[in-house]
Amino acid sequence: MQARPTWSEVQAMIEADRTRLRQWYGGPVSRLHPAFACVYLYRLSHYLYQRGHPYAARFVWHCNTYITGSDLPPMAEIGAGLVIPCPAGAAVAAKVGRNFTLMPGAGVGSEIGRYEDIGAGPGLPVLGDDVVMEPRSGVLGPIRVGHRARICAGATATADVPDGASVVGPLARFLKLEERK
Repeated sequence: MQARPTWSEVQAMIEADRTRLRQWYGGPVSRLHPAFACVYLYRLSHYLYQRGHPYAARFVWHCNTYITGSDLPPMAEIGAGLVIPCPAGAAVAAKVGRNFTLMPGAGVGSEIGRYEDIGAGPGLPVLGDDVVMEPRSGVLGPIRVGHRARICAGATATADVPDGASVVGPLARFLKLEERK
């Protein structure tokens, strides 16, 4: 079990999220922008969950789902620097590192019938830092995705992905970092 964060630590994570979002859009981002509201509401629900308020956390989670269309449960652990440019349809149930980018329609979660626990919970994946998930991509099951990995559009990863690799195609082929350039 990870240590419960203080509100000032959560605010620092929110500021890191907002800074990455400004870089993404190339200018100031309103607090009412869906991309920021989605991440802010997730951080609030996760904070409430970790502080022992599961019903309040669930309420904020449901509000987030209703308002932005994203499914970020409070049990998910996502590092600072989260960017979800278009939150509608985005879903994350995993343990994720820093500077995670999730594009529209992408999802991370469990696969039916696989219940091993590799650190995120039974059947859930663990993603490293600087992972990018393109539109309609997915990561399913208890697998590890390395740092700086990219899950390309339409691809689904169901096996471990090494650091710096790209997952392409519906059959999940790996490309080395040098092949991407």
